[in-house]
Amino acid sequence: MKRINLPIITAASISLYLLSAGPVFALDMEYYTYGGFNPITQAFTKIALIFSDSGYQGLLFVIMVLGLIAGVGAWLARAATGARVIPLVWAVPVLFGAVLYLALFVPKGNITVYDPVLNRFQTIGQVPDAVVFTAGFLNKIERGMVDIIDTAAAPDAQYSSTAGGIGFKALESVKGSAPKNNYARTSMIRYVKDCVTFELLRPGTTLSLDDLRNNTSDFLSDLNAAVNPAVYTVYYDAVHPEGTNVTCTSAWNSLQPIYANPTNYDEAIKKVCSKAYFDPSNAVELNTCKTLLASTLNFTTGTATTPEKIIQQRQISEILYNFYFQDDYETSILMESNRKITSTGLGIGLTMNEWIPIIRAVMTAIAIGVIPFLVLFLFTPVVGKAVSVMFGFFVFLTTWGITDAVIHGAAMDYASYAFEDMRQSNLGVYAMAAFPTISIKLLAMFGVIRSAGIMLASFFSMMLIRFGGHALAMLAGNLSRIVQSAGAQAGQLLTPEGTSAAMNQQVRAAGLLAGMPEHRFSNMAAAQAWSTHRSVGGYSAAMNTKNSLQESGRIPQGTSDSEMATMMASARVSAGTGSGPVEVSTAPDGSTTRTKSETVNPDGSTTVTTTGASGDGVAVDTMAEGRAAYSVDSSGNHHTTHAAVNGLNPVTVGAMAQQQQIVAASNSLGKSHNWQLAMDSAKRASLTSSEAHGFTSRLDNSMRENWQRAINDKSSFVNTMEENVRTQFSSTVGAGFKRIFSAGGQLTVVGQNNEKVSFNVSEDTARAFENTAAQVRSESLQQTLQDSKSLDYMTKLAKQVGATEAYSYLRDAREMQSSTESYGADLTTALVRNYTTERYGNDSPENIRKTIIDFNHFLTQQGSQGVDNMKNIVTGFVSGNGYGWGSTANAVTNTITGTRERAQDQGFKHDVGMAASVAGAKTYGIKDDTLATPRSSTPLDNPNAASVTDPAQDIRNRNRVEESGSGGIHTTPGELAKDITGLNKGAPPSPTNDYYRNHSFYYEGSLVQPQRQEGGIVLPSGRIIHGDANSAPSGTDKEFWKGSVFEKK
Repeated sequence: MKRINLPIITAASISLYLLSAGPVFALDMEYYTYGGFNPITQAFTKIALIFSDSGYQGLLFVIMVLGLIAGVGAWLARAATGARVIPLVWAVPVLFGAVLYLALFVPKGNITVYDPVLNRFQTIGQVPDAVVFTAGFLNKIERGMVDIIDTAAAPDAQYSSTAGGIGFKALESVKGSAPKNNYARTSMIRYVKDCVTFELLRPGTTLSLDDLRNNTSDFLSDLNAAVNPAVYTVYYDAVHPEGTNVTCTSAWNSLQPIYANPTNYDEAIKKVCSKAYFDPSNAVELNTCKTLLASTLNFTTGTATTPEKIIQQRQISEILYNFYFQDDYETSILMESNRKITSTGLGIGLTMNEWIPIIRAVMTAIAIGVIPFLVLFLFTPVVGKAVSVMFGFFVFLTTWGITDAVIHGAAMDYASYAFEDMRQSNLGVYAMAAFPTISIKLLAMFGVIRSAGIMLASFFSMMLIRFGGHALAMLAGNLSRIVQSAGAQAGQLLTPEGTSAAMNQQVRAAGLLAGMPEHRFSNMAAAQAWSTHRSVGGYSAAMNTKNSLQESGRIPQGTSDSEMATMMASARVSAGTGSGPVEVSTAPDGSTTRTKSETVNPDGSTTVTTTGASGDGVAVDTMAEGRAAYSVDSSGNHHTTHAAVNGLNPVTVGAMAQQQQIVAASNSLGKSHNWQLAMDSAKRASLTSSEAHGFTSRLDNSMRENWQRAINDKSSFVNTMEENVRTQFSSTVGAGFKRIFSAGGQLTVVGQNNEKVSFNVSEDTARAFENTAAQVRSESLQQTLQDSKSLDYMTKLAKQVGATEAYSYLRDAREMQSSTESYGADLTTALVRNYTTERYGNDSPENIRKTIIDFNHFLTQQGSQGVDNMKNIVTGFVSGNGYGWGSTANAVTNTITGTRERAQDQGFKHDVGMAASVAGAKTYGIKDDTLATPRSSTPLDNPNAASVTDPAQDIRNRNRVEESGSGGIHTTPGELAKDITGLNKGAPPSPTNDYYRNHSFYYEGSLVQPQRQEGGIVLPSGRIIHGDANSAPSGTDKEFWKGSVFEKK
């Protein structure tokens, strides 16, 4: 008989049994988890599916065969070495593993997972008894310890219902949850503002801010005290979203039912519960969440209330805080969150507390999930290690759960003390402001100390089971460190400075990444270095400026760097306003020293206003049509000081004004008895004075021409004569005459030979003649005074004969001739100001701009008609006759007087002298040897007032002499002939002022014709007429004036 192989029989028997074994010794146990329901139920479900899979059974058979082969191979190898071997010893591990598997993993049981925190449970079937027993038994130990700990805990603080501080998470979530009824909230805000405020201020009221802050559990009963039928507020609803005015009584009758109705808080409660990880769609979990809210608040504050009341109190407290308690430091800090909690600790605590239940649940799921893999090693020599690992996993998890429960008890004890302030405030504003912040602090504390439970569990599992639990503890520790690191980083973002730092890093990184492709690294590095140099250089410049200001006394000695930085930052600080950019400079004490604003006006012009510390200053309007300047006082009133119209030349205006002065003087003399006195004086002077002779000659010529034209005029006085008289008169005049005058009813004609012919005329003819004679005299004088020489002579003559009015006009005309542009600019300003007042009512800057625009349009956009209109306006103004309405005589007179006084003001001359003196003092120490070699050989001379003003006055007087014809410049044919033949020995009068003898005053190019050109520009030769700095003036006038305009030729 053939011998049967025992190993083969054994393997086949075991395999057959494995394939045919049924569920015997099925177990039913419970597994409690605290916040990790979903991961654990999924893990048990997956392991049941794995062990029920036929593919897993096949894999198990393959591993068993491999285990047998490995055992036989090891036994044969040992026997081959001659070592002592025991028969069938190789089969022991396989048989032991088979027994374990058959006894513990083939039977299937049920495990019910229950989460008392979330009030969830689920039964999972077809879980191997080994898993059911190990998980259920160790969990039972854990649950027993938790029950013992909960028995010793305070009511409403049990681990089984508040694990991980979930109650504080629910309380914290109340902060952002409120009923979605904005109409009611807005109406309550107005009720508090109008009605409650009135009640608080009403004498004899029973409502107080202290009650609202600390002594109330129901705001509705307190706010009911503000009902008042005499006080009105605004009530908002869907029918009247814009609001309606109602009494406080009516508003409260509408608001109180809304806030008192518990159903209005259902959505808010669901929001709170969802934030606390409850399923608000599940009625059981929703009730658990409500119970948790009430019990947590009762535990921490001793106040029994409903979740609806908590949310109600919180919303109303926010409204009351905004009106009455923002200045309450303690309440404000709590309402805006306590930033004394460090960002890192807060972030780690909140993150760890949220993730620790998840980490533990995941670890449990991993421990359960690797069991099918470890079971495969039951039929191998490492069966002991596989069992140790499986058991160690659950020992670690059980130990972790027990330590977490112990830590939870300690944390809850601390929580009762943390809520002491809130407990003393009932449900008032302070309490409602405090519990979100205190809840966050407690959640952070829970997270930090619960993370320490991982280390304790690792220590215990390592001590009890040296393998399995330690590996899982290391994995949990790594996960917790990742979470801690993420929590620390996230915690930093909870503070404004952390958020800004992170955003700043992102901006810098984005800029660097964007700039790197376009700029080389060396360029970017150089730019960074340049930034450093510029910063240091800016500091050096600031310190130099500070030293200079201290030396000049502008700032006090000992000014600190911080004060200097403030002063520098206070200079010309710009800001954009609704009317335009404004630039402000302030003093060290914060007072304004200078304000400059720029505004674009509706008409397109730009106004720049600059004011000082007193508010006084200047304003300038700039536009395409012209420019205007104003003085501004502290009240903002504007006074026009300058106006210019593009296209209107001030020189032209000045010339027209000068002509009007000449016309006025001519009319005055032509109608005055002073005319004959002046003519007689001029005739006498002409016998000895070439100036008078030239003037009378030019005037006589003009008189004859104008008389001839007047006589030939059909409307003249001649046509009033009798026929025979008119014939004789015309014949006499036609033969030539020197003058015509009337006296005693007769007209007398003086002929060229001084013969007189008289004609008897009527009284009417005599009057007509006088009118014509006045007109002829005026026109003739106007024509004669068109050159400066005649004007100057006539001015002196008018003063000599006592023609005061004519002299006044002529004097002004003469001054205008020497300063035409200055007079023209001032008269243009006066014209614009006067025209604006006459046409627009006042000379405000807006109206001034309108006038400038009008004048510019006349000159540039309306052709010749516009130019004529502008000419008529200017003529009407300077003549004093106005523009067809009103009179401008006073405005013109005042302007001319002001300009003359300013030009001849002694104060102005004094200012020139002072400026020269200061310049002299500043340059006193400058000598030739202290300067580098100049490019010009002109020596320096200390300036002084007299050396400027007195020689200038002498030159002005010399010009007047030349204009009179008595100087060295001759214009008459006889004098020119003498000049040509050399017979004219007359010379310019020598200057009488000693300053002309300053040898450094006269330079070629200043007093004689320049002789060099460079680049089209005429340059003086630079030659000094009178030697160098060490030379002495020549003794004789002939030598001294050689080379100057005063040299005798």
